[in-house]
Amino acid sequence: MVHPNVKFLRAVGMMIGAIIGVGVFGLPYAFSQSGVGLGLLELLVLGGFLLILQMMLGEVSIQTPGKHRLVSLVEIHVGRPWKWVAMLAMGLGIWGAMLAYMVVGGEFLFLLLSPVFGGAQFVYSYIIALLSCLMIYGGLRFASRIEIVVVVILLFLFLFIILASLPHVDLSHYFSVDFSNAFLPYGVILFSAAGVGIVPEIKDVLGKKHKREMGPVLMTGMAIILSLYALFALVVVGVTGPETSQTAFEALIAVLGGSFGTVATLLGAVTIISIYMVLGIELLNTFKFDFTMSHKVAWALVCFVPILLYTAGVREFISIIGFVGGVFGGILSILIALSYWNMRRGPLCRKHHCINFPAPLTWIIILIFSTGVILQVAGVLIK
Repeated sequence: MVHPNVKFLRAVGMMIGAIIGVGVFGLPYAFSQSGVGLGLLELLVLGGFLLILQMMLGEVSIQTPGKHRLVSLVEIHVGRPWKWVAMLAMGLGIWGAMLAYMVVGGEFLFLLLSPVFGGAQFVYSYIIALLSCLMIYGGLRFASRIEIVVVVILLFLFLFIILASLPHVDLSHYFSVDFSNAFLPYGVILFSAAGVGIVPEIKDVLGKKHKREMGPVLMTGMAIILSLYALFALVVVGVTGPETSQTAFEALIAVLGGSFGTVATLLGAVTIISIYMVLGIELLNTFKFDFTMSHKVAWALVCFVPILLYTAGVREFISIIGFVGGVFGGILSILIALSYWNMRRGPLCRKHHCINFPAPLTWIIILIFSTGVILQVAGVLIK
């Protein structure tokens, strides 16, 4: 007998699996630099705005006839030119995410294997990229077989790190605040927690119940994700304090020992290769089906850009995920809010009942994410 809530649980699981990724490893460093209290406040506030954006996109997806994904919904409700802005932001965002996975995956593999094989860290980053690219060539069928396993491994890795770290927490690490780094967690949080593109997929999973259960699924999934993120950041900063490293692991290993390092980096490396592959396949299919490229050309383009950027020296993990989240995540967030705003004032919502988020709230969200994009770009230009 099928449990009556199986679709609800599957949708929540899909949301968690789609959003949780390597960005969470950057949260402890960002929080340690700004102060844990300030970081948690930003996580809560931005998480709330992201939940509203997901619900806006959910409403747009529900009210728009047919099966559409984010780019198509932007085209329908904002206009055809903005479709290309959305597609560009998504493509650049995926390349940036792949670059981030290459950086942190190389660190994990280096920590795991260099005591035996030696070598420089950059060599291990290239190994991560090459292994992932070989699997990307295999396409979606291969990725779909391991997706659930990857999510389980990642969640186990979180729990393993949290439980191993708890006995070593020093509460004094929670009381410092540095307002000069107040903006640092912004892009990292967006990179880690956005995942708005999964909303139309959730609609499909829920089937006929999507109108009634979309909101509860989004709220449940986001509550679980934000709770995991907050707990993970708290225990890591509690252990390593101002010595917290950009990917959390290096400083943790120094405190928790080699056995912890072996297990954590092994699980981390496996997870990173797998998610790197899934991201690459998503972009591969976009090039193949939206731009009618051949499989080989699309594959080469997907794999070449992150490797080229890494070779050019773009290797600082926090800077990468902060920029990708703050700029490309911010642009997509703005387009979602505009899509909702235009739909809310259009004929669809005159014929059907639509969730009515107040107009000032919509424009506050647009203003916040627009400001975030400007500040993130300005920060790079100033450097």
